[in-house]
Amino acid sequence: MEGWGEISRIAATASSSVIDNSKITSLQFDNQQNLLWCGDSKGTTRSFTPQSTSIPMPYPALHLSQYSKFKTSLGTSPVKQYLNHQKGILSLSHNCVNFNNRRGLTQLSLNSESLKEPGFNNLSCMTFNSNTNNDLVIAGDSLFKVDLLKPNMTTSFNHTGKVSMIDNTLNYLTLGKSNGEIEIFDPVSNQTVKSFYGHNGLLSDIDVQGNYVASCGYSLRPRRNQASQSSYMIDPLVNIYDLRMMRSLPPIPFSAGASFVKFHPKLPNIMIIASSLGQLQFVDIYDQSNVYLYQADLSNVNASTPTTSSNTYLANLEVSGNGEFITFSDGFQNLHLWSFKNNNSKNFINFPSYLEQPDFSPPFQQNHINVDDVVPLSSIGMPYYKDLLLSNYASDLHFTKELSKLPNHLDPELLQNQYSQVLPYNTLKYGKRNLNKFYVPLQNNVSTKQKLFPKFISEKNGHDSFDNENSNIFEYKLSNKFEVPNCYSNLKIQYSKFGVEDFDFSFYNRTKYSGLENHLDNSYINSLLQLYKYSPVFQNFIIKHLLKEWLPNDLTTIIQNGNPQGSSILNELGYIFDMMNKSHGKNCKTSNFSNVLSQNQVAQMQELINKDDCKNLNAFEIRAIIGKFNKFLLSTCNNDLLNQFNTSLSEITNIGYEIEIKSNGCNINNVNYNSQLTVDLMSPPINKLSILISANSTSATKKNLNILNYLDYSMNQFKTIKCQQCNNSFPHLLEIRQSLVHLPPVISINVNFTGQEFNLIQNFPNWLVPEFYTYGMNNKVSFKLHSNDNLSNKYELLGYVCEINVGSEFLKGKHNLVSYIKIESKWYLFNDFLVMPIPESEVFDLSYHWKKPIIVMYQLANHADFGSFQQQSFAQLPDLNDSILYRDHFAGGIRDSIKREYELLTKDEAPNAGTLIAIDAEFVALNPEELEVHYGGVRNLIKPRNLSLARISVLRGDNGPKQGVPFIDDYIIHTCFIDDYLTSFSGIEPGDLDPSSSTKTLTTLQTSYRKLWLLLNLGCIFVGHGLQNDFRCINLHVPKNQIRDTADFFYLPELKRKLSLKFLAYILLKEKVQTGNHDSIEDANTALLLYKKYLELTAIGEFESTLHRIYMDGQQLRFRVPDS
Repeated sequence: MEGWGEISRIAATASSSVIDNSKITSLQFDNQQNLLWCGDSKGTTRSFTPQSTSIPMPYPALHLSQYSKFKTSLGTSPVKQYLNHQKGILSLSHNCVNFNNRRGLTQLSLNSESLKEPGFNNLSCMTFNSNTNNDLVIAGDSLFKVDLLKPNMTTSFNHTGKVSMIDNTLNYLTLGKSNGEIEIFDPVSNQTVKSFYGHNGLLSDIDVQGNYVASCGYSLRPRRNQASQSSYMIDPLVNIYDLRMMRSLPPIPFSAGASFVKFHPKLPNIMIIASSLGQLQFVDIYDQSNVYLYQADLSNVNASTPTTSSNTYLANLEVSGNGEFITFSDGFQNLHLWSFKNNNSKNFINFPSYLEQPDFSPPFQQNHINVDDVVPLSSIGMPYYKDLLLSNYASDLHFTKELSKLPNHLDPELLQNQYSQVLPYNTLKYGKRNLNKFYVPLQNNVSTKQKLFPKFISEKNGHDSFDNENSNIFEYKLSNKFEVPNCYSNLKIQYSKFGVEDFDFSFYNRTKYSGLENHLDNSYINSLLQLYKYSPVFQNFIIKHLLKEWLPNDLTTIIQNGNPQGSSILNELGYIFDMMNKSHGKNCKTSNFSNVLSQNQVAQMQELINKDDCKNLNAFEIRAIIGKFNKFLLSTCNNDLLNQFNTSLSEITNIGYEIEIKSNGCNINNVNYNSQLTVDLMSPPINKLSILISANSTSATKKNLNILNYLDYSMNQFKTIKCQQCNNSFPHLLEIRQSLVHLPPVISINVNFTGQEFNLIQNFPNWLVPEFYTYGMNNKVSFKLHSNDNLSNKYELLGYVCEINVGSEFLKGKHNLVSYIKIESKWYLFNDFLVMPIPESEVFDLSYHWKKPIIVMYQLANHADFGSFQQQSFAQLPDLNDSILYRDHFAGGIRDSIKREYELLTKDEAPNAGTLIAIDAEFVALNPEELEVHYGGVRNLIKPRNLSLARISVLRGDNGPKQGVPFIDDYIIHTCFIDDYLTSFSGIEPGDLDPSSSTKTLTTLQTSYRKLWLLLNLGCIFVGHGLQNDFRCINLHVPKNQIRDTADFFYLPELKRKLSLKFLAYILLKEKVQTGNHDSIEDANTALLLYKKYLELTAIGEFESTLHRIYMDGQQLRFRVPDS
């Protein structure tokens, strides 16, 4: 490193006016082109390039000429730092980051307003995130990450403290803090890996190369003459740190006081150190005796400006990419360029790309065209059009998507052969024609959209609440009856960075009746399940069978029959009903029911499985699948009742028929009885309807045509056929008569009409009747709309599933299913997780073309009340079988290789209301999350990953010798594909859940679920950490008064940070947990001890002070357990 010296000096920011002169605040060599960037204190950026010149210069070896000059910061904020990018240069000022190309054109500007991030201020430094040039890490009030490909979003790192300098390595970020501390930060795990305390004052410079970090700075030292005061003294040492071993190396002495330090980019053993007084030193870090020392001339060459001690200083030391040049500035606005002697190269990098020069266009010369000149018309320019002109009409009548769009499908009713010549326009369905559409300002549309959906819970302020009464999402009637109101729309669950728990479900439901989430497979069944749930007779009959036990655990059922859950449609339906009873208006999931349905072989054969939210189904297909599922649900529940408990649904939904076959020509006279669980409503023939409608051609007669006429036709039929037995001797007819003889308490009616049939019933304003009466005469049942005696049975409309058509019925993914249900004499609309009261007139108004009743349900008027399990009497219920709590019930039977880590409960330890139990669960991911990536790079979460229960551990929690001893430790058998075992979080290894190789205590999901369900209904108190997410994934709703969550106890809402179980155990219990993979028994026991500690601190009145101390310690430790 011999022979270095100054080869060029220019007054980079000098101006003809002394007032306009500004100091150099930042320098940077370009890594793509032969440029040197210079920023000043007024926010101006200049670039210089080396050029040869014939003009006599003070430094003939090399001349720097200005290439570009532009403003890069708002106002007069100084340019603090530059950062090279492949497409330009990034510049940092006090409150913004600008991205310009090398000619000065602005590509991007980041500030608090554009990012909508109030904390994006007081910026100090920036760098790229590890080995990418798109993720920009910026330090200010917080530590942010911005993706330059989608710069409208910021990500905050989990870091506290003021950062004054920043650099990156291959895997880590090197953060220089204002107190002299250096942190090695891992952006992947979002935590500090190591901290070095090299300077107890300030940092003046850091540099990173490979696995080494060098730093220099100041230390706070007391003055000798004034013992009460201290001052910052520059350290005469350069500290070096090795990131491979995470320790400091012997420092390099520099007696002049090191203010700047840089690694040589080509010689890794050479370090360049400079003092503020202009002393430069090239040091070999492996042989510190090999030193080359130089002194920079910091005097002013301009005699008009006097040289003073305040101006003679060196600043902004930088090294070029090829290591052949160094540059720095002084206090006279001069830029110094150094290199070694005999260096004939003028390149700052080895292979610079071409430097684009300004374009000089020749002056415009207008050519005048005379009238008589012969000039082709094509020489006259035409304006630029973005849209295709009418002249682009396809001459061959072959249209592409650029030229035209496909016409809409014809309505199915138009394809009927009813009309021979002219197809009439349906005003009732499509509205009046040739109407002027009123102009709606865009501002109104935006505000309407904002009212439609609420914010996330995390976005609410303390005084912010959503008024659902004034929100457009609850509009059920519009001035234009041909438009679908918002309350019937397809609702979508939005996901924030906090997950689905951050979505404000309570905005959509202010009632005490629970809605169902719709982001799961087979969510089209929600409306029907809600309808059956609020039939007291049906619900009470289903949930009472939960008291009995049916837990198949043989491998034939689990593997060969494809039922790894060991459950049934009947059991899961009962669990859903019981969960909705306990939730009291909170949203519920049907994940367990959906999983059992998806693996049901009959459902698969009938094509009832839907995993895309009906996006590939049109209106006809949706009507068909929900009608088939209604039949499947009742028939499967009936079969499950027969197989499991030797009973059936005959007393609830079984409709009895008598079929009589007789003939006057032979001796055939048979009477048979049959039954079915649902009614397929049939429309009477046109000739019969015409007789009913036009009996007197009065409107009163039309109003009398209602669903009873259709029911009577569907249940009581008569037809004649030729007798096949006697046809050869003499022809005669057989009379077949079907008569209704029995109606159950609950009547389920499938209405799968055609479009023409639906249009017909829309003409009858009272087609759907709120009640009717049945009479029994001669062992036959007949319908009447009114009754004057007490001999009849009264049926009331419970509700119906309604299909909502948006646009043409041929469109796929546009239609929705909702349900109207009458509960306690009031009508409610259920649209998945939206539940709202609705007027009775709206329920019975079927005049809308987009509203079609699909499944109608009537029930006896004198039905029983809703039944639910009560904790006080649950243990005394006569049919209760809770033996599963006191015995093992392994999948495939007991094996010798099973390792038990628990002790079963005994009858003497029978749990009751108030029994304390500690619980923890582990999960595996069955499939990854589904993301939607927009062309701009924005990523939206469409469906979260599907977590499945893998292990559940329950411990005794009451004080005593067995406190903390587990009595449940179940591993859940899985036969399906597992996408991710999440071993570091769950402790589950591949093979642990496989029945053919596992040595764990494998059980079916229903076995473990029933244990938890029994403990819940017995009134046990559940203790754990982060139980909300566990119960959600298990699909179990536990009331708040039965939960003791330590994550909520040890939480300060104003700090918006929940503490981990590991950190709380370290601070409060002085124990280190989760040192390896997670163990659910250890986690449950730790949560139990934390809860006991909470009770202890609360009893002595020290909990609040202790909690604040925990957060103060957490800020010092960055909420991490040391050396973990």
